[in-house]
Amino acid sequence: MRHWGIRNKVLMATLGPTLATTLLLGLFFSSSWVDQIESLLRDRGEALSRQLAAGSEYGLFTANQHLLASLSNALLQEQDVRSISFFDSAGERILHTGPDTHKHDIGEQLQDQVAQQLPYPQSTLFITSVTLQGLMIENLLSGKAEVPSAQQTLGWVAVEMSHIRTEKETYKALLISLLLVLSGVVFSMLVSLRLSRAFTSPVYKLNKAVAELKEGKLETRVCTQAGPEFEQLESGLNAMAAALSMAQADMQQNVDQATEDLRGTLETIEVQNIELDFARKEALEASRIKSEFLANMSHEIRTPLNGIIGFTELLLKGSLARQQRDHLNTIRKSSEVLLSIINDILDFSKIEAGKLTFDRVPFQLRDIVEEVMVMLAPTAHDKNLDLVTLVYNDVPNNLMGDPLRLKQIITNLLNNAIKFTHTGEVVLRASLEEEDASNGSVTLRISVADTGMGLSRAQQRSLFDAFSQADASTARQYGGTGLGLAISKRLTEEMGGKIGLESELGKGSTFWFTLTSTRASQNDSDSPRNGLRGERIIYLEQQKTTGLAMEHLLRNWGVTVERVSSPGAMQERIEQTQQEQTGFAVALIGINRHLLNSNRYRSLVHSIEVDRDCRTLLLTPTMESHDTPLVANVSSHLTKPVLRAELYNELTLLVHGINANDHTADRGYGLATPQPEPDRESLNPWVLAVDDNKANLKLVLTLLQDAGVNTVGAASGFEALTKARCRQFDLVFMDLQMPGMDGVATTQRLRQLETAGCQRAAIIALTAHAMSDERGRLARQGFDGYMTKPVSSRQLLDAVQQHTGLICYDDAEDGGRANEMRDSRRALRPSSRSMTREIISIEESLRLAAGKPDLAEELFSMLLEQITPTVETIEHHWRGGNRLELLECVHKLHGGARYCGVPEVRAAANQLETALKTADSDIDTLTDQLLKALKRLLDWGDNTHWQLLFRQHSSHLHF
Repeated sequence: MRHWGIRNKVLMATLGPTLATTLLLGLFFSSSWVDQIESLLRDRGEALSRQLAAGSEYGLFTANQHLLASLSNALLQEQDVRSISFFDSAGERILHTGPDTHKHDIGEQLQDQVAQQLPYPQSTLFITSVTLQGLMIENLLSGKAEVPSAQQTLGWVAVEMSHIRTEKETYKALLISLLLVLSGVVFSMLVSLRLSRAFTSPVYKLNKAVAELKEGKLETRVCTQAGPEFEQLESGLNAMAAALSMAQADMQQNVDQATEDLRGTLETIEVQNIELDFARKEALEASRIKSEFLANMSHEIRTPLNGIIGFTELLLKGSLARQQRDHLNTIRKSSEVLLSIINDILDFSKIEAGKLTFDRVPFQLRDIVEEVMVMLAPTAHDKNLDLVTLVYNDVPNNLMGDPLRLKQIITNLLNNAIKFTHTGEVVLRASLEEEDASNGSVTLRISVADTGMGLSRAQQRSLFDAFSQADASTARQYGGTGLGLAISKRLTEEMGGKIGLESELGKGSTFWFTLTSTRASQNDSDSPRNGLRGERIIYLEQQKTTGLAMEHLLRNWGVTVERVSSPGAMQERIEQTQQEQTGFAVALIGINRHLLNSNRYRSLVHSIEVDRDCRTLLLTPTMESHDTPLVANVSSHLTKPVLRAELYNELTLLVHGINANDHTADRGYGLATPQPEPDRESLNPWVLAVDDNKANLKLVLTLLQDAGVNTVGAASGFEALTKARCRQFDLVFMDLQMPGMDGVATTQRLRQLETAGCQRAAIIALTAHAMSDERGRLARQGFDGYMTKPVSSRQLLDAVQQHTGLICYDDAEDGGRANEMRDSRRALRPSSRSMTREIISIEESLRLAAGKPDLAEELFSMLLEQITPTVETIEHHWRGGNRLELLECVHKLHGGARYCGVPEVRAAANQLETALKTADSDIDTLTDQLLKALKRLLDWGDNTHWQLLFRQHSSHLHF
């Protein structure tokens, strides 16, 4: 009603109550009238039925139907009487007059001395009992006749009253009420319309006058003659129009004066613009000087840092005492911290100067997250923190954007979480927040939650400000510049996202940011990983969130995962499933650092690997050394957080005994098919390194020469040109800032030499400049790429491979990992899915040796020595199809197994020997079973101190 006009409101105010009252009165009187008509019909029916009952007493008593007929005929003359029926005391109808429509409905409802009303659609039946009065009995009967008792029911009379006249009266009453209501409504509407017109007509005139005044017609005046209230409004509106007219005249005079003043002001502004232009040029010059200063400072700081970090890594590759290695690690970590501080300051300067650019290239989100996690895992594991990644299935993997800046944001948030968390876990979650299918854009939410100290509301307000930390002592206790979150905030906003945090003091913090990007392709899945679908894995993990992430990943590959809570439960469950012939493919064990030397877990691994022949994959935090007994006894080992590709490859190797993919050539682990090695000196490319800093030059030469690259050094641009004239180089690492002839001028001279007939060399700039767009400028100056100092051996070798095609291995990194990969890629036997016979029975061995432990040891030792050559012989004859030689070898093995307690080998040899003699078709399967049994026995002997078992068991028997 708030938006209704005055006319509608007046109509509502007048019509509403009137209509409601009229309708209520009409309904009331109509209802009363109808009820009265129905009541009259009931009263009249009851009266006629009572009169008929009294008059028919004698007729019913004497069964005089003639008398009853005369009574009924007389009563039928009454209005609304439709039919009359008489019933005797047994309920049988004696006489009926009128239409007979309810013959079968009355007899069963008769009750003694009870008046009844039976309503029907077209009529109502009134039933009254007829009783015998005492006075009439004395007057009418002789003394000899049998006299009924007084008040005894003689019968019943039923009078049927029609509803036709009643319905007519009802319709008449409703019609009269309706006419009266309609008359009242019409009258009310006429009165309401007259009143509304009296109110709205003056208002319309006032509105029209206001509209004319709004259009600027200030001479407009209004006169409604509608009453004293409207007269006051008219006078006020007319006065306002007169005032506006006078104000307009004054305003025009003021506008003329202001125009004159504005002309003078514009002249002043022109002078100020000229001064601002001079100030802008000075600011640009200051910004240029600042950029040059930061670039020079970057070069001057990064140059010595390059030598410090590089030679520290070179020293760490050698054999050092533990104390010396600790000192060098301290130097390396301190240098990396200093480098990260410099990078933060330079990045912030780029942002402030507006020179930060973003790439738009395709990248894989999960690979970036894994790279950051692996990089920060050692720091987290040093503090016994659990580092977990949860990337949900609906999150697209292939996206477009700047992977380097995204990695920088994630690294900053994770670094902060690890730095300020002392116990518990740090969890990175990536979820899909919004998706637009029309243009392929997606909005992701990436959060980093920790269980650290938390932040108060006051600390949260200033946390994203530059050079700000939680409190004044934070920088002293944890280090850092306080720029990480400020840079992350600016980077996120520049990429179109938001960043924030949710924290409570003492309960940890959750930093989050959103990333808006587009899909790089419609297929967001990784390379198909269906090789593990349908397999069953048992999983033991103490860290709840890590276990959840691992289950999420494995189930996404179609693996059935069964979680257990303790080593005992895992051992019991593996034994139970093998007895049921449904054993697990792999036993996955995740442990903390303090459990690496646990005897309980060592016993568990030995039982699973040796006794149950089930392959195990151990997941551990980052360790300084991998030669612990627990790691040495498992089939495979990975460090947390686990990479998807490595986990899939290891599981495929453990489940199927084969590598998931042959990536040896791509990954550079030296596992490709051996080829004749050509003359390295003649085929290797030549590399020229140019740097005026002796330490940096020596570092580059050392790193390249250690990798087997033919390298020549030059300390200046002139020396580089001299050596380029003497020899053709395939790749040049050029320092930019050198005295005399700098790197740019040297590069231009080298390009001139190439136009004179020399082979074109790839030139890579070694620069520490960080404030300008180096990539585009250097490309225009003839460079093929650039590397930012400090450079690592991996960066140098990657550049050599990219520009020359030579694959180089760093002995300390790639070589060590190659050996590790070779070891982990060994051929493994898949897990036993069923319970096999006992590998060895000490009791049976002693019994066969007449209870002599020395003889039992000797017999078992002789059998173990024969296993390796026997396996080779069996495989040779099996593949060659030599059944006779195979039968002879198996027979000999079977004979030797008869004197040792090796039930599994003995049974397998017996079955194969029988099959060879009977020419059974299942020889291949039985041969494979025998080979597996022999390998299990050999593994048991290598991993068990069996001599001690023989002696201990022998002592127990003697006791």
